[in-house]
Amino acid sequence: MAINARKPSGRDGPNPFVNRKITRNQRNATKRPAPKAQPSRSHRSASLRTYPKKHSRRSIPSSPFHHTRAAITDLDIPLDSRRPVLIDGENVAYNDISSEYVANRIYQAYQWFAANGHRALVLCPDYLLAKLSGQTPHMPIELITDIPDERENHATNVAFELTLLQRAADEQAAIVSERSFASSYHSHIDVVQNRVVGFTFFRESIFIPVDPYGRAGPWLREILRK
Repeated sequence: MAINARKPSGRDGPNPFVNRKITRNQRNATKRPAPKAQPSRSHRSASLRTYPKKHSRRSIPSSPFHHTRAAITDLDIPLDSRRPVLIDGENVAYNDISSEYVANRIYQAYQWFAANGHRALVLCPDYLLAKLSGQTPHMPIELITDIPDERENHATNVAFELTLLQRAADEQAAIVSERSFASSYHSHIDVVQNRVVGFTFFRESIFIPVDPYGRAGPWLREILRK
């Protein structure tokens, strides 16, 4: 008779779960929630990190006229130190999209500077009045005679530019124009380099930049102050 020499294993032992009764208390016992993971040091330090508050930009007050936009918060120029302004009527009136001369564009430029307390005067060649579209509002206009009427005068008009620069030099005035004065700047370099204010129109509303010459040039407040 063969003898089984296999050693008894754990499987052959008594089953601890056999005949084991589970009481009602053990069945209804609630399970303990698993412990929450503690945040690492990097997360904890990030949660305690503070950030600087964002400062809202100060709103820019608009011009008293709804159709203009003041590009500056406050000129802050005493009344007796405000420079007179000469408006290049021919250049301001020209709409390069429709190729028309619009009277209302001149009026908006005049109102912008008049609203800011400057004595403004519109200079334009005498032939311009016949080219203006729309009704010409009431404003001070001085007509310059003996100016040849040519096709591209809205961009380059040497005879009119020389007159405009001479008046600005005599009256210590600023000029509102987008002309480059490339052919006439040599007569009054100081005026061209320091007292010309550019502009732009959007939907027939005029915008005057704070920095007509860019960051390196004189700012609008400096240009409009004597």
